[in-house]
Amino acid sequence: MEKIRIGIGVSSIGRFLPLIGKAAGFFDREHIDVEIVNQQDEEKVVADLLTQEVPIGTPNAPSLLFSLLDGNDLVIVGGVLNRPAFYLTANESINRIADLKGKRVGINQPRRMAGLVMLALLRKWGLDTLQDLTLVDFGLNDRSLEAVKKGELAAALLPPEKAFEIAGDGFRVIADSSELDCHWVPLATTRGFLAANRELVRKIRSIYSESVRLFKNDPKETLKEIGRWLPALKTKPESLKKCYDIFAQRFEPTLMPSLTSLDSIIQEVALQDARAHNIQVTALVDNLD
Repeated sequence: MEKIRIGIGVSSIGRFLPLIGKAAGFFDREHIDVEIVNQQDEEKVVADLLTQEVPIGTPNAPSLLFSLLDGNDLVIVGGVLNRPAFYLTANESINRIADLKGKRVGINQPRRMAGLVMLALLRKWGLDTLQDLTLVDFGLNDRSLEAVKKGELAAALLPPEKAFEIAGDGFRVIADSSELDCHWVPLATTRGFLAANRELVRKIRSIYSESVRLFKNDPKETLKEIGRWLPALKTKPESLKKCYDIFAQRFEPTLMPSLTSLDSIIQEVALQDARAHNIQVTALVDNLD
């Protein structure tokens, strides 16, 4: 058996494909002894990829791009989610986007995916981050979620698992990121690891693709597996089903990354670091052909 560690970063359905593939026996069939590592932090996935502590995994796209700007050799070998799925979740004082004016709104660090998406949405909505509202950086989605619950924030942009966990408990989803064409979750490794382990990486990418097909075609077993890892959502089957439907629609079965969505995320990163304009989209991807 060939051993490999795969990093998933955060407890999100968008990262659960290797868990689903492992439960289905896909890794065993390929004689791969896999350990799936959840560091609970998307930034840690990038660090682990670079040290090869976890040589392949799914960081968020902005984390990967900011690392490239530091001179690291990460490469995308698959496009898991080519569009973001975040939901603006608010208390009962917010009925529409205009109601955000004058309010305290959570942001999950501008260099992270949810934070970057939040800034992009605020621009689309014509809201000035300095004059129209107060952005509060709680650092992580979990903290923003708790802050909304406690009334410390009027709203926050949350992933579907957290947004639908509290939707209906006095909170509502008033907007989402569906209008944005920004790459969200790549399957990535380093060029050095890829050069030395190309066939192994090809097998892992194939398992991810097969896991997408299983996810889409066998919702009963998929929901059962997701419920094991997200016990809070398991107690709310309707919310869990909503989350399943979102990812069943967004997972890319071919695992081909969209060059358009990659270019869009590069442009968003460039608003924070102009060096990103020099990143060539096609140079980011190795299709393992």
